[in-house]
Amino acid sequence: MKKHYVLVLLMILTLVGCNTKSISLTGESDSWSGEYTANINRDKENGKFIFGYKNATGKELKNLEITINDGKRVLKEENYKGAIIEMPSSCSGCAVTNETLPIKVKIKWDEKEDTFDLKSDK
Repeated sequence: MKKHYVLVLLMILTLVGCNTKSISLTGESDSWSGEYTANINRDKENGKFIFGYKNATGKELKNLEITINDGKRVLKEENYKGAIIEMPSSCSGCAVTNETLPIKVKIKWDEKEDTFDLKSDK
């Protein structure tokens, strides 16, 4: 009888794990590369944006502003030290990211501006 309960429990855990989907979207411009990775489970999403400045010389990036999807997420830093920027992203009870649609990214820094899309490789 115990074997039956263990088998049922394993089947349930396997089915629950099957609902989690991992996505990865990437893109770049002349000066920046970007990536968004996330784990999605129904209406919950846990992800992270990572942006890398290609022309890093060790100096600060002045007036850094990263805008994602026309303002749905914004990061602003007056003086950012480093060439890699990470932005966590999570939600519950939300409309999760559709990997077939591009994510629009606009980055402003040092009186410059780049725009590019993050897209699925699929």
